[in-house]
Parts: sequence; C-alpha cells; structure tokens
Amino acid sequence: MRVAVFGVAYKPGVGDVRESPALKIISLLRGLGAEVSYHDPHVPELGELGLQSVPFEQALADADLALIVTAHPEVDHELIATRARLTVDLRGVTRSAGSADAVRL
Repeated sequence: MRVAVFGVAYKPGVGDVRESPALKIISLLRGLGAEVSYHDPHVPELGELGLQSVPFEQALADADLALIVTAHPEVDHELIATRARLTVDLRGVTRSAGSADAVRL
C-alpha cells in the first residue's frame, strides 16, 4: 500500500518536526509494510527517515491512502479529500469537501 502523508511538522505553518506525531506514524506504517511518501511545504526532508518531501500533485496521484497529519494553511485539503482514493483526516479540515472516501477523526 502506498501512503502519502500530508504535513509532517509539529504544527501548521512551521517547519519544526520535534515531537511531531507524523514521525511515529510514518515509522509505524513502514513497519506494517507501507510505502510512505510525504508532502510538507515547510519540511523539505526527514533525514532520520531517509525521506524528502515530494510535490503535492505527485503525492496525491501516487497514493492509495492520503493521510492528513498537519493542516498547513497553504495546502488544499479539500482537493486531497475529493481526489484521493481514500483520505484519513486527523485534523478535521475536510468537513466541507463532501467526499464519501474521507474518514475524519
């Protein structure tokens, strides 16, 4: 399964990944055999995980699952919810998208 994580920073609008839940989530997903990529306009790479941020469109097109972890204001979360095969929204930012393929927590 290919999973695209949208937002890996600790909070929206910053590039700080200290204590970010995305790091643990990515590690757990990889442990389960998922192929993980991420898009974050504030975090160009996660050196400790050997990952680099991929362009938004590439992340969206390549993923079986889109996982919204950090809701950066400049990322189009509604587009993710309407175009992704399946979306898990951990921040509740896709409520108005009206997609049946979005799970909001």
